[in-house]
Amino acid sequence: MKRTGFFKKHRVGFLLGSYLTFCLLSISISTKTLILRPKEIALSVFSLFQAGVGSVQRLFSETIDSVRTLKNLKQDYEQALERLRYYEKVEKQYAALEEEIRQLKEILQFSHSIPYESIPAQVIGKDPQNYYTTLTINKGSLHGIQKNMPVIAVQGGKQGLVGKVLHTGFNASIVQPIYDPTSYVAARLSLSRYEGLVSGSTEEKVYMYYVKRFARMNIQSGELIVTSGLNSIFPPGIPIGVLKAIHAREYDTSLLLELDPIIDFGRLEYVYVLKMQRGNP
Repeated sequence: MKRTGFFKKHRVGFLLGSYLTFCLLSISISTKTLILRPKEIALSVFSLFQAGVGSVQRLFSETIDSVRTLKNLKQDYEQALERLRYYEKVEKQYAALEEEIRQLKEILQFSHSIPYESIPAQVIGKDPQNYYTTLTINKGSLHGIQKNMPVIAVQGGKQGLVGKVLHTGFNASIVQPIYDPTSYVAARLSLSRYEGLVSGSTEEKVYMYYVKRFARMNIQSGELIVTSGLNSIFPPGIPIGVLKAIHAREYDTSLLLELDPIIDFGRLEYVYVLKMQRGNP
């Protein structure tokens, strides 16, 4: 093992020595007599040295070229990676723009189907001082918005009730959503026609209160609940949500219906304020 390792370690030296010996023997044989010729020996040694130097130079040059090539490849890779990040960013921006265009088209189509004059607006924030139970839109009294005007929206091609205008400013308004515990909407089950009041809760859930107890035999999960139009604010027939669960205790005289709102308020971006100004309740 040691001899093999020694030979591998000094392999170049052995090869050069063997080559030198062969050259000396070759140039020293003249016909049948062995004659030493100093000039030829010197020339052979010099050529051998020159060949070795040339090999070292080529090796050094190839090493430098390899390092330069590797550096260029690294730069190309970094540039390609940077372009990839740029294109990914552009793709995300394009997807967001495409989604916004889709929503605007949906809103534009929906605006023509509303039987009431409406004012489109964008949701620009929520009020942290009021436990996030209010929404802020970017239209106000300068745009014709007044207190108690109903607010609706459309998502996935479906119209749904958002709430009502609570306060107005010149360029912005505060909207009270249906999941606010102080919000009350006169509502009706669209199929069984039982009536009640829809209101929110501290858990941001929506319930329908004061439904007759005997109505349980005629209602079922998934039934649509709409505005009844019995108060002076909301027009009739606006979808509010679908029946999710029925809660009732033995001593209660009415049912408590849990709703799944039509509007996903976590994704709400655009709304319509209906211009149906009426007396304040």
